[in-house]
Amino acid sequence: MQRERLSIPKILLYILVALILYVLQTSWFGTWSIRGYHLDLLPALVAAAALLDGPVEGVIIGVVVGLFYDLGFIGIDGLYPIFFVLFGLVAGVISQLTLSGSYVSMLIMTSIEMIVLGLMRFFVYLLPQAGASFALVLQQIIGGTVLTCVFSFAVYLPMHRISRTFAER
Repeated sequence: MQRERLSIPKILLYILVALILYVLQTSWFGTWSIRGYHLDLLPALVAAAALLDGPVEGVIIGVVVGLFYDLGFIGIDGLYPIFFVLFGLVAGVISQLTLSGSYVSMLIMTSIEMIVLGLMRFFVYLLPQAGASFALVLQQIIGGTVLTCVFSFAVYLPMHRISRTFAER
């Protein structure tokens, strides 16, 4: 299988979507919760880019999302970009081998990403710093994952449209 060339305008549009979502998430989405769970759509961007376009786009958007996480969230600096780059790479390779570019595939990938991200936060940051309860953290991880999956259509639709627009050229 031969790879097509990387489309810079498509990547720039993906980055613009990530920036808009980051601004919304740190301002408007950050102020409200549903039943105690907060909406986090940035990881869905990495899953969508990797699923729709492959590992290269997944890695690029993973770097961008990881940097946004480092800018706006508490944690170990540099850990989020590494996580999202690795996830973008692995998800892109898996999507090329087994998954279709469907919305259901993105939900599966986003769910796995959110659970692994939540567990990474727990074991790397919350457990050593605050001694957080695993049961409470697991409840937050699962609730946040479900909430993200419910609203991830807001990420998939524009990413799918951008991907298909540039695939036709």
